[in-house]
Amino acid sequence: MKSTGLLRLLPLCAALAGCGHPFVPATPAGFVDLGDRYPQGEYRATTADGVVIGVRAFDNDPKGELSFWSRALERRMREMGGYALLKTESVAALGGLKGVEMRLGHDEGRTPYLYIVALFVSDKKVYVVEAGGTKEEVTKQETQIKWAIEHLAPK
Repeated sequence: MKSTGLLRLLPLCAALAGCGHPFVPATPAGFVDLGDRYPQGEYRATTADGVVIGVRAFDNDPKGELSFWSRALERRMREMGGYALLKTESVAALGGLKGVEMRLGHDEGRTPYLYIVALFVSDKKVYVVEAGGTKEEVTKQETQIKWAIEHLAPK
């Protein structure tokens, strides 16, 4: 599975609906905004070396707290994608919305892949910022990925 395939594993994506972005994405240095090439409501940016950042949001329905959505994502990634949870930490988006960042690993043949996903939950929305690619390339872009997570502006 290529890095763009990593971004398709979220079961939460099926719940996407609505017009425009219910967030303001932040494109970090070294990434290019891919514009309207993806379904309405999604944001994607990439590096020349294949690291992809995606941002999406969906209604918090059924209503769940951050702990519910992060556990649901972790289970899905383990069971459906074969990813191993490597690390979790607390993060915050612009405006102070608290979230959790997970780092997950997966090997394809001899190539290790790294997937970073941050979840933020408000009363009405769940925001997902994700980045994936080969472990080598994602590691090179960690500062920019962290910046994109911290500069997400939920509406």
